[in-house]
Amino acid sequence: MNRQRGIVLLLALVFSLLLGLLAASALRDALVETRMTGLMHDGLKAFEQAEVVLLAGVDQLQRSPPGKCSDCQPPARPHDLQGQWHNHERGYFHLQNLGETDRAAHMPEGEQVTLYRITAVSQQLTARQVLEAVYAVPTAQAQAPQRILWRQRLRGD
Repeated sequence: MNRQRGIVLLLALVFSLLLGLLAASALRDALVETRMTGLMHDGLKAFEQAEVVLLAGVDQLQRSPPGKCSDCQPPARPHDLQGQWHNHERGYFHLQNLGETDRAAHMPEGEQVTLYRITAVSQQLTARQVLEAVYAVPTAQAQAPQRILWRQRLRGD
């Protein structure tokens, strides 16, 4: 009878150890999911900030369009904010006049337009987002800028 009590005690300790390992694993998984959810929330918030800043860039474009640039490369490292940037409460934007063309995408064939690139960067540092859009403005008559190209720039871009 004494031997049986020892085996029951040993089995109870083994089951307790297994339950403890299972609980620790579940807690670790919950912690990882919580971190992932937080990072995703930060990324979506930064994306929304970048969209607001992009619209602020469009407003600035309508008020005072920039002159034609000589070297119209997109900002090399927009995540690091090097170069000429306009400040906005939710981030930063960069305007560039890419010149005129009569072959812009999504515009009537032969219509002369001026192309502008707007690069918008969210203010949030932890999950910074960069959006870039090209807008076409007809040169013959004043119209609101029409977005003809859009992309999200990732860290490696």
